[in-house]
Amino acid sequence: MLYLIPTPIGNLEDISKRALLALNNAEILFCEDTRVTKKLLNLLQIDYSDKEFISMHSHNEDKVLQKLDPEILRIKNVGYVSDAGMPGISDPGAKLIQFAQKNNIPYTVIPGPNAAITAFVASGFEGEFTFYGFLPHKGSEREKKLNEVINSKTISILYEAPHRIEKLLNELKEKIPNRTIFLAKELTKIHETFIKGKAKDINITNSKGEWVVVIDKGETKNSLTLTYNDILNLPLPKKEKSKLLAKISSKSAKEIYKELE
Repeated sequence: MLYLIPTPIGNLEDISKRALLALNNAEILFCEDTRVTKKLLNLLQIDYSDKEFISMHSHNEDKVLQKLDPEILRIKNVGYVSDAGMPGISDPGAKLIQFAQKNNIPYTVIPGPNAAITAFVASGFEGEFTFYGFLPHKGSEREKKLNEVINSKTISILYEAPHRIEKLLNELKEKIPNRTIFLAKELTKIHETFIKGKAKDINITNSKGEWVVVIDKGETKNSLTLTYNDILNLPLPKKEKSKLLAKISSKSAKEIYKELE
């Protein structure tokens, strides 16, 4: 059976009993980085001398899955571990799940630590949110995605690398200077950091460690709703008026145009 196993994002005590049991019982561990996983097992005092480790990360997972015998996942206890947090959330893991689904292999996902959810709760914002993960690094793709984020009708959650956080803040200052944002770093660790304020007032330089950025949704603008009679009384040419009326009625613009004659 396949287990997706979340691991602490900082504080080692966040490991759950189920995750510990799965790590102990795993005969094969697929890992985003085998070195990171072995270090974690050492800290958790888990003997891994009889376990098989297979590297599976974003650059090689397709190749690994092409060679993987599905029967192995049926007859052995197999786990997947990303470097920190929940596999499949801005980390590999989804394709392994797809492989299990395609081959009718039983699997389960153990709940556990996640930086995006932790930061959202810490932000104090209320309401629906959308998780965007990491933005594209540069160019028109980044601009397009960032505009989508700041125009979202929900609260937005991003991950950002330490060497790009200053760039992101400058972009937010330019586009939404008065919007409230929340930043979190070193979550669950000794130097856990929370910063909340208007985009124009927050400055970060020489950062180490990845950031979670939570952006409050913008103010909803009241849309103007016109009734059939409102449009009928507008000082517009009959052709334009017919088109507008057709959008809010069951009649065609041609039918309405004849009625207006």
